[in-house]
This record gives sequence, C-alpha cells and structure tokens, in this order.
Amino acid sequence: PNLGSISAPVAGDLERRFQLLRHIHIPGYEGRYQASNMGRIKSLGRYVRTARGQRYVKEKILNQHIRDVGGHLGVSLGKDTHNIGVHRAVAMAFLGLPENEDLYVLHCNGDPTDNRPENLRYGTQKENILDVYYQGKAWRKLTIDDVEAIRFGIYCGYSNQELATLYDVNPTTIKDIKNWRRYEWLK
Repeated sequence: PNLGSISAPVAGDLERRFQLLRHIHIPGYEGRYQASNMGRIKSLGRYVRTARGQRYVKEKILNQHIRDVGGHLGVSLGKDTHNIGVHRAVAMAFLGLPENEDLYVLHCNGDPTDNRPENLRYGTQKENILDVYYQGKAWRKLTIDDVEAIRFGIYCGYSNQELATLYDVNPTTIKDIKNWRRYEWLK
C-alpha cells in the first residue's frame, strides 16, 4: 500500500499489519466471499446477474451486525441475504469444515465478537455450555448453582410452581430439570 505522508514508525507498523492480514475463501462461497484472520468477511469484486443483465459488484468488507442475544456477529451473503455467523464463516475458512454438522463454533476467550481464527475451535453443545459457565456467565437464565439448588429443592419437596416463582422461570423448566430433560449433562 502507498502510505504517503505517514511518519516512518507508524507507516512501518501499518505495513506489518497489512502484510499479516490474510483472506481465505469460505467453503461454499468460493469466488464470492472470503474471511480474514482478523475476523472480517470480504465480498469479492465480481459480475452478478440482475434483471437487466449483469453488473459489477466492487470488492468490499461487509458490515457486521449483532445476530443473536448471545452477541454473536453475522453478515448477509448473497442476494437472498443468507445470514451467517461470522464465527462460523471464519472457522470454516481457517479451521476447515467441522467433522460433523453437530459441532458448534466456540470462542476460546468467551467474547462472541472476537472472531479471529486463533480464538475459535469446534466443540459439542455441552462443551459450549460448560465454556459459558467456566467464564462465570449463566447459560440462558440459570447458573449451575441455581440448577443444583433447584434439584435440592425438588428433593426437599418444594413444588414446581414454588421453585419456578423463586427462580423466575416457567414451571415446565423446573419439571424438565426434575425429569433430567434439561441440564442432564450436569450431574
């Protein structure tokens, strides 16, 4: 890049960062979209079909938006605005496709906006939930301590309604914990 009138130390730092930036094609979107090692998604310059023929779309970094309540970032790919999680796109590009479709993309540092490849790994839903708890956060509404206390309350004879009111959840949630349909992994 032409760094023009930028001072030498600053220009050197920018030059190093620019050289370290890598873009890799996202599987399934080859020739159209790439993911960077900085967690950004780039749309490649290309011709696209329109109702009037073809037009050229310039290369650009796509805007990211918060896609879910967990704070994960997403981008829209294609004219059908297929919304994909940035973490999934970066993982597919840099880590390869997951061994099976049941695997989740996990953030090693717990920050759902940090989509650098070195912060991502594939794991099971259980590993994903446990990561959240290990980072001191609650999965959904209840903490591990809450679930253990609810189980103790059930053992002591409290009703589902009493426990639901105490923990501000639906009585069905208490019933599912009681019958090991929720938090079954927590023994």
